[in-house]
Amino acid sequence: MIHITKIRDGLPLFKALGSSTRIAIVELLAEKGPMRMTSIAQELSITGGALTSHMRLLEDANVVLVQQTKGKHGVQKVCRVNDTDVLVQSPCGEKGCAK
Repeated sequence: MIHITKIRDGLPLFKALGSSTRIAIVELLAEKGPMRMTSIAQELSITGGALTSHMRLLEDANVVLVQQTKGKHGVQKVCRVNDTDVLVQSPCGEKGCAK
């Protein structure tokens, strides 16, 4: 579980999920299961370079996992959604926010 107790600590996750393309990547992987980077780029009609940037943010936020595997023609990167829950704790805590 990703437990965010300080709102600022959640910035990498919020940034990672702050793009419709990255949301589409997560939805695609959740629906189809593990996929190669090239297949994801093809499915979403984006360049490999753009996908790499998006995946880096998602991986840094622990939303997806990228693993290198041996393929027929060299190394392939296979991506999958990290199956974990996210809990964002209110910044006001138990006492509530000042009014």
